Amino acid sequence: MSTLRTNALEGVDAKNSITIVAGAGNITTTNVQDGLAMMFGKAGGDAVVAKSLNISSSTDQGTGNYLYAFTSVFSDDDYATVANAGSSVARMCVFNGALTTSIDIKTFNSSGSATDLSNGFNVHGDLA
Repeated sequence: MSTLRTNALEGVDAKNSITIVAGAGNITTTNVQDGLAMMFGKAGGDAVVAKSLNISSSTDQGTGNYLYAFTSVFSDDDYATVANAGSSVARMCVFNGALTTSIDIKTFNSSGSATDLSNGFNVHGDLA
């Protein structure tokens, strides 16, 4: 097997798109920038962020209610978010609001009551 090592790849037709040929004539054009998470985080039930990308601050807004501000803002609020809470299937995390500058996440227990839980999330979209 061969290994290609480089510090930069740039598409010929579009800087963010690279065409990949994967044997037997299978050709895929991938927009590298659109395929990356532009923000992610993992936080405890106290909103203290343990791991993150593009998070400038976190705020505990009350029981089970967290606000995470972006370091680099999004171009609009039409982005996709995936979030999870706790370590049990009986716990829920709801993406509560989309702004270009932050996201609001709420966590609940199996009875549907707001409760402080660790949470993780990622956001895919276009940065401004």
